[in-house]
Amino acid sequence: MLIYSTDLKLPAMHVRAPSLPVSRPSRVQPAARLGVRRTVDWRVGRIISIIASGQYPNCQTLAREIEVSAKTIQRDLDHLRHQKDLPLEYDEVRHGFYFTRPVSEFAPMQLSRGELVALFVALKALEPLRGTPLYKQVAQSLNKIAGACPEAVSIHWQDLNAACSVKDAGAMQVDATLFSTLLDAALNRQEVAFFYRKLSGGGRGELRRLQPHHVGNLMNGWYVIGHDLDRGGWRTFALQRISGLEVLKTRFVRDPAFHIRDHLSTGFGVWSYGAEAETFEACIRLTGWAARYVAEGRWHRSQKITPLKDDGSEIEFRAELAGLEEITRWVLGFGRHAKVVSPKKLRDAVHAEARAMLES
Repeated sequence: MLIYSTDLKLPAMHVRAPSLPVSRPSRVQPAARLGVRRTVDWRVGRIISIIASGQYPNCQTLAREIEVSAKTIQRDLDHLRHQKDLPLEYDEVRHGFYFTRPVSEFAPMQLSRGELVALFVALKALEPLRGTPLYKQVAQSLNKIAGACPEAVSIHWQDLNAACSVKDAGAMQVDATLFSTLLDAALNRQEVAFFYRKLSGGGRGELRRLQPHHVGNLMNGWYVIGHDLDRGGWRTFALQRISGLEVLKTRFVRDPAFHIRDHLSTGFGVWSYGAEAETFEACIRLTGWAARYVAEGRWHRSQKITPLKDDGSEIEFRAELAGLEEITRWVLGFGRHAKVVSPKKLRDAVHAEARAMLES
């Protein structure tokens, strides 16, 4: 959906390498660790894990295990005791350190390379929200996760950016301030007022008052869905066509029956026709590349795909819908490789649009 920008200042991510058992010193010499480095966060986390395991290690045993000097270990222990305020004590009988209460929550993160790459991709998906508090918080959290990972092989952001991207063809850009304001209003259950310009309209548009329930990315666009106070029903508004947004002091009670998945279930994309709308089963036969392409995707929660040829070159697609607009555009996008079997009103709509295209 979106192409990631490399101007975000984030450190290299780190991936946990298999750790050696705590019960014996590592036999791997520092010079042999080509391409591998240990962060301070990893070292401190490793010390905490060893002490929390109840082995009563001292500075010498910790130094051998982690392969640093005893003076470094002593500095780390002082940091844990005085800066982190951990319940660290020394047992004179067992000649080792221990915690006076459980501190398992301070153990280092156990994230794999794949998990960290997944976090990187998730951050890229939030690129339209750059500049919002949400984006900044996610980026900062990712920094902390990367820094807290154990012994690691570095994964540089520029390398990931070169190897992975998500194209934003057709994606609508969203105003960061507008998005943040609407999201806060939805979270705080505050009504909003704004001017809305329809695709067929001009100027500033109409004044609308809304109880925002959900802000999300649907079909490459950003939308707010809520209860329209003036029209007395649920409506969906594209953020890029909203202007003059104002958060009102009036609060509302969130409708417990509203669920975004159910709300969108009767439409084929962004449009919703309500739970009471009359539905029909759309049946479309697809051939060639269109058949294989459709068979690979998840288009609607009610979809049923039946192969008509063993090689996958012909399928039958069915879905329970309430409106024609979006499914008509979808069918037209496949050209001669899509044929509407039923209902007749959908077939007529496709024919009418195709004739209008030829006559224009």
